[in-house]
Amino acid sequence: HMVLLGQSSRPPLLAVPPTAAADLLGGSGRAKIVWSQLRDGRDPFEESSGLGHKARHALELAFSAQPPHSLLTSTVSACGTRKLLLRLRRGDEVEAVIIPQGAFSTLCVSSQVGCRQGCTFCATGTMGLLRSLAADEILAQLHAAAAAVRQHGMPPLRNVVFMGMGEPADNVEEVSRALHAMVHPFGFQLGRSYVCVSTVGPSPGHIRALEPLPARLAWSVHAADDRLRRLLVPTTRHRMRELRDAWGETLQARADRGLMAEVTLIDGVNDGADAAASLHGLLAPLPGKTRVNLIPYNANAGLGAAGRLFRPAQPEAVRAFQRRLLDRGLICTVRTPRGNEESSACGMLRVEHAKGSRASRGDLASSVSDEFKEADTARMQ
Repeated sequence: HMVLLGQSSRPPLLAVPPTAAADLLGGSGRAKIVWSQLRDGRDPFEESSGLGHKARHALELAFSAQPPHSLLTSTVSACGTRKLLLRLRRGDEVEAVIIPQGAFSTLCVSSQVGCRQGCTFCATGTMGLLRSLAADEILAQLHAAAAAVRQHGMPPLRNVVFMGMGEPADNVEEVSRALHAMVHPFGFQLGRSYVCVSTVGPSPGHIRALEPLPARLAWSVHAADDRLRRLLVPTTRHRMRELRDAWGETLQARADRGLMAEVTLIDGVNDGADAAASLHGLLAPLPGKTRVNLIPYNANAGLGAAGRLFRPAQPEAVRAFQRRLLDRGLICTVRTPRGNEESSACGMLRVEHAKGSRASRGDLASSVSDEFKEADTARMQ
């Protein structure tokens, strides 16, 4: 027997796990119809959703009909990268980036509003941490992206990366809940190997807590030298070897095929021969096949004192860095930044919208979709 609740006391549809939604709706068949609508970025409460009268009544009794998000701005670059600025139910603004590549698209999602890590090359770091997102607010970004993909005729979403605003390891419980809905066969039906969580690895404990996540894992390293790492990621409190050893334990516990390691290369800061040698020494002991992604820094005038001095690593320095890692036996690729024209740096669209202005910046996160393409190629070989 269902009791009619006020809208404010009914949970958002995306806040309830798919299996629990089946119980509330009176059957898995109804839940499958509802989630098929969500996967397409549609509103199950609309008349055209395909739900029968009884199923719609059950839906309205059990869940809040308030939309999970509203679209504030949508910008698109020449390469097709589309960035969404969303207002969530609580009034906060977050970003999501859709990167089309070939037959599929990759979505970059945010896990927090702002971030406490304070990376000196990241626009989000200038905001500080405002709050962590709930699982349904993370999923709202996927829902919004599915709608944008359908409306603009983009390649279908297959990949999701947690490389937007925020540090996922600082919000691991809600990130975990969102991930389980993403990969659930009733839910968004994503493959676990096509979802990736990227973290700076705030502490060994944070890293170990990632072990059960149904996703691939990536470490934002940026520098292997302890002093340099603290310059780039000021909240670093542990030696890099301590963090590396925690990654080794976590990868072994997961029987993981290997870690992705990300390095933003900055001219004269972390792009030299010594930095490459140190990075190899740090990563070489890890189990499995470690893949290093080199991401040339994109100049960002909105950063603090240190960040304003940064310049992109020169192409020849990037190629030399890559060659040094390849010669030492590491898998190493160079990302081509995308979406440079559309305020695409992590957090930049949100920061510029708050200021009422626009800027042209590059995007670290929007360059990751090649990784999934390369993984596909490796599986076929």
